[in-house]
Amino acid sequence: MKRPISRHSKEKGESLVEVLAALAILLFILVGVLQLFTMALLSFHGTSAHTEMVQRGEAVVEIIRMVRSSGVSGNSGILPLAVGNRQLPVASTDTGFDFWGPAGFGVVEDQSRYRVTYVVADGGTQWVVSVFVEPNTGSTGNKYLGSVGGKAVRYAARVRK
Repeated sequence: MKRPISRHSKEKGESLVEVLAALAILLFILVGVLQLFTMALLSFHGTSAHTEMVQRGEAVVEIIRMVRSSGVSGNSGILPLAVGNRQLPVASTDTGFDFWGPAGFGVVEDQSRYRVTYVVADGGTQWVVSVFVEPNTGSTGNKYLGSVGGKAVRYAARVRK
């Protein structure tokens, strides 16, 4: 005896609606993961900018210490160690670029992404040097990637008189 042919199979397939729902869920998860990567990349750029600005501040203090230890007097033209505020050059045409720029100590670059200012205060037997480094929003050269507008670094040190 032959078995009758059944029109309904016991195996079920995936319907188009189920496939589309699964794709929508995967797309939703993928968008969330991509947003995490984007935020991580922006955070990386901000951290990279902060690290560079800390290095520039430290370099200024170390250059001041080196010049002072070489016996140069308190007011040596480009590197005065008298009480007051000084801004490092930001363009190759600015005074002092030969000293602070690539041909000198390499702290600043032409149209650099950062602006460096240092303040010297009299601390009795020592100078108190505070270096402020912040993004140079007016630069026509390279700029920092990401959101670094609010980032700034203050590096402070004491230098023997």
